[in-house]
Amino acid sequence: MNKVYTKDILNRVFKDGHKIVSRLYGGMMNVSYLVEDNYARKYIMYIPNGKANKLVNREHELANQKIAYDLGITSRNVYFDTYRGIKINGFIDGVSLDKYEGPIDYQKVADLLHILHSSKQLCPNDYNPLQRFFNYEKKALSFQPLSVRYYKSRDFFYTYVPYLEEHYEKVTCHNDAQRSNFIVGDNGEYKLIDFEFAGNNDPIYDIATFGNGSVDEGEQLLKTYFVNPGEEQYKKYYLWRMFVSLQWFLVAIAKHYQKEGKNTGFNFMNVAEYFLLNCEEAKRRFERLFLK
Repeated sequence: MNKVYTKDILNRVFKDGHKIVSRLYGGMMNVSYLVEDNYARKYIMYIPNGKANKLVNREHELANQKIAYDLGITSRNVYFDTYRGIKINGFIDGVSLDKYEGPIDYQKVADLLHILHSSKQLCPNDYNPLQRFFNYEKKALSFQPLSVRYYKSRDFFYTYVPYLEEHYEKVTCHNDAQRSNFIVGDNGEYKLIDFEFAGNNDPIYDIATFGNGSVDEGEQLLKTYFVNPGEEQYKKYYLWRMFVSLQWFLVAIAKHYQKEGKNTGFNFMNVAEYFLLNCEEAKRRFERLFLK
């Protein structure tokens, strides 16, 4: 992104002055900066990385962030360029859950998701996971053939698509509710950020995305969210966990060949391998519980 253009945005938004405090590292989709205005109020400026705008509908993102803000679970947006994908949101003093040194408060995570999933206002868009997956796979295949390991897990998942469709519930979802998108505030309060992939979907999908850190963490959230989950909830969790990992495997392959690692600091081939292993672990647990 042109530095002069970025500076012009900041000058227009913060007419009384501003300073860029630091670059923030961690996300695969954006280059992010901590910005402070002349009144010591902090914000985060997100600039899309590489081909990120091809993965995200910014009009939907803006609408969905407003839904979440009105629910009281995220920060306020102060600037959004839906054409270029540049946005500025209020900064939440605290640390992302993936960098938090204390224990995960699963109840606070579950409470946030319950608020979102109980929203009376649905998103203007459906997430459409299977169509999205088809598009990601097509993109990855344009760079290289995919591995036998990938197809083994992918074909296993697809045998259960009818089951997921039969037990599908559609609510307002975040769809990327991994630890890095939860902020533990300095006051101990949890907030949810980054609504790039928000859309109507099955609530257990959000629980599955929390398992990006480990299948165990998603499983613990499932137990907290439902208190006493039954067979259907466990089946859907493991299946959606497989799906999420396969989806991020495909995204990582594409990002590697699009040379997006330089700006983000990620080795995307390592990311792809990580998610394939995560998928295989979820598959093993599903088989152990339901295919004895």
